[in-house]
This record gives sequence, C-alpha cells and structure tokens, in this order.
Amino acid sequence: MSDIFWIWVAVIVVSIFLECMTQLQLITIWSAVGGIVALILECAGVDIMVQIIVFFIVTTVLLVLTKPFAHRMSKFDKTPTNADMNIGKKGKVTKIIDKDMCTFRVRVDNCDWTAVTENKELLPVGTEIVVMRIEGVKLIVEQVNQTVTA
Repeated sequence: MSDIFWIWVAVIVVSIFLECMTQLQLITIWSAVGGIVALILECAGVDIMVQIIVFFIVTTVLLVLTKPFAHRMSKFDKTPTNADMNIGKKGKVTKIIDKDMCTFRVRVDNCDWTAVTENKELLPVGTEIVVMRIEGVKLIVEQVNQTVTA
C-alpha cells in the first residue's frame, strides 16, 4: 500500500471524527465520501492529481446538493414553555442573593425567580423590573423607567 493510500484513509477517518465532534452538522462528512472515492481511484492506480481533483469535485458537489436539504431537515421549531410567557412582564426585586455576582430574587406573577441584569448591575430590593428574556432558569431583567443621565 502506498503512502497516498494511507493519506486518503487518514482524510476519511479525520473527516468522520470531525463530523462526530460537530454533532453531525453535516459539514465534514462530505469530505469523507470524497476521500472514499479518491481511495478507490488510488486502488485503481489513477494519477494522484486526478484523485485530488475528483476528491474536491465530489466533496463540493455533495456539499452543495445536500447541505441545504439536510439543514432544513435538522431544524426544529422552538416549543414555547410557560416560563416564556413571563417575557415582557413586570415584577419587583425581593431579595439580594449575591452582591459580587449581582444576582437577586424577583417576583413576577406570584412566582419567585433568580435574576440578573444584562450589564450585571445590582438592583436594590423594591426596584420594579421588566423581564427581557430567560436563560436557563434565570431571568434577564431591566429596571423599569431607567433614567438616562448625561
């Protein structure tokens, strides 16, 4: 077996490994298929330049033809949860949890949440807030009627 044979085997193995590492995003799998075709050409005794050209053509054609379809098939709609209904609602800061981490408790619709502000600003107890978004189990909030100073 020639060195080129082992190079194509390495291209195939690395491509498959990288595809697994990218959580099957269908990015490098096409170069694995191109590598298989080039490996077959190597075994048939075809010139190395032809192998390389065929590798790039097969990889590119597969990527162009199948990536958009595979991308559409892998998209999933986000299912809203009950927590998403809190976005845009107002509440109040009820307790400071950690001054260093600028985390505090807020009450929104009679539910108690851990919250932070976008800029990691600590809000005092009693401050009225509005929920901007949710990250995990933490609300990202802004102070209501925040005054801008010049």
